[in-house]
Amino acid sequence: MARGLSLGFVAFVLVACQREPPVLSERQADPFAVVAALDTRASSYKDPRPPTTSPPPGMNPRTPRPAIDAREIEISGRTRVEAVDRLFFRVPVEWLAAPGAGPNGGPGFTLSGPGGDAHLEVSRFAAAGVEPTAYVRQWQAQFVTASGAPLADEQVRVQEMVRGPLAVTLADMAGTYAAPVAGAENERYDDPNYRMMAAIVEHQGETYFFKVVGPALTMAIWEHPIADFAASFAPQYQP
Repeated sequence: MARGLSLGFVAFVLVACQREPPVLSERQADPFAVVAALDTRASSYKDPRPPTTSPPPGMNPRTPRPAIDAREIEISGRTRVEAVDRLFFRVPVEWLAAPGAGPNGGPGFTLSGPGGDAHLEVSRFAAAGVEPTAYVRQWQAQFVTASGAPLADEQVRVQEMVRGPLAVTLADMAGTYAAPVAGAENERYDDPNYRMMAAIVEHQGETYFFKVVGPALTMAIWEHPIADFAASFAPQYQP
């Protein structure tokens, strides 16, 4: 899996690293010091031409979904505490809770923005011993390029961190979202200009998945708040 990071993904990880409490540590020395002075506020994903895709053999593409509730958003900077089982985290107050939005009816959140709604799905599995990169590769297979080809490894950005007792893996990818449609046999989404930013959190034999997927324009608005969110995971409540 490629380790080269775009400026947008540097923002995703750099903010998380810079705001860690002193007791937290990185597995490696911070590789982002050389770009600390750069302006990383803009999205890393800019595709001026809508891509056209070909579905995998035997899979039929759906009509791209229209933008839902596309609107400008003012980010207040205020957050609230949420939790999944024993894992606590902070989310912007603008993220609307969507119970049952995640896999198997798990919790979720809706992120509104100028490109239409994006969605954060939360799930948990007892998956000790499974490498997080295996899950990242599954997500990678859900995106294709403008020509319909699979994403190359260098088009997927991955970073690993240690936050106290938590092992956190961050992933960032973009293209045409072509994941299988749940409950629809041999059918895939066909959503151009989409982006996924995800975190895998491992703690005491449990694996938590936080996957944000949506239009790239909306994801760009929430890029830094998602970084703050990814830096807030804690196994106990921290007021």
